[in-house]
Amino acid sequence: MNEQWVYAGLMLFTLLGPLSRSFESRIAYYKSFGSLFKAIVPVSLFFVGWDMVFTHLGVWGFNPRYLLGIHLGNLPVEEVSFFILVPFACVFVQKVVDLFIPSEPPAWVRDKMVPFLVWFPLGVAALNWGRWYTFCAMLLLGLLMGWMHYRVKPPWMARFVRGYAWVLIPFLLINGVLTGTGLEEPVVWYNSDHHLNRRIGTIPFEDAFYGMSLMLMVTALYERFEAQRRLSRT
Repeated sequence: MNEQWVYAGLMLFTLLGPLSRSFESRIAYYKSFGSLFKAIVPVSLFFVGWDMVFTHLGVWGFNPRYLLGIHLGNLPVEEVSFFILVPFACVFVQKVVDLFIPSEPPAWVRDKMVPFLVWFPLGVAALNWGRWYTFCAMLLLGLLMGWMHYRVKPPWMARFVRGYAWVLIPFLLINGVLTGTGLEEPVVWYNSDHHLNRRIGTIPFEDAFYGMSLMLMVTALYERFEAQRRLSRT
């Protein structure tokens, strides 16, 4: 593969797997495409805006060696597509997990893991003012999880956490390549002044929490729109 297609190729790979299975009768993912894209669009706009600011500030950046050279503002088009295609694939994984594991997760997921995902990120954020990726990523997840768990209390929170554990497998594989696994240089580089310098392989520790915020926002809107769609059909 031409080096300039590395990031674009990863995004195509991310899309094609779920898309190729979306029309199977048992999964029928295509039936919820309307709800899915109504959820993805506003969330992707939020994260693209965040991405543009952090790129401008030098918190992270992109290696032109692995890019097609097409940009939207200061972001490569591949990065913009990330916030559309990754949620598309991740919600698919969550739906498949729920399909093949229909039982509810153990009670400790709701009673212990969800609160942990509120207070641990908030604690890390409180200790890392000035490390802007760490602070913002952890603060956002803590606030989102806290709002959903203590205020909204949706019935799907434990299933979301279980699904995200499965989502982490492809998410970390894709992010691994983006951060340099198997390549001479990373596709996406991170300024070490703004994160904890703790990594999962080549991946900054914060990425798993950043990704969880992305998926929680998409899932919350998706579940809302799906409930409205089902109600309109009754």
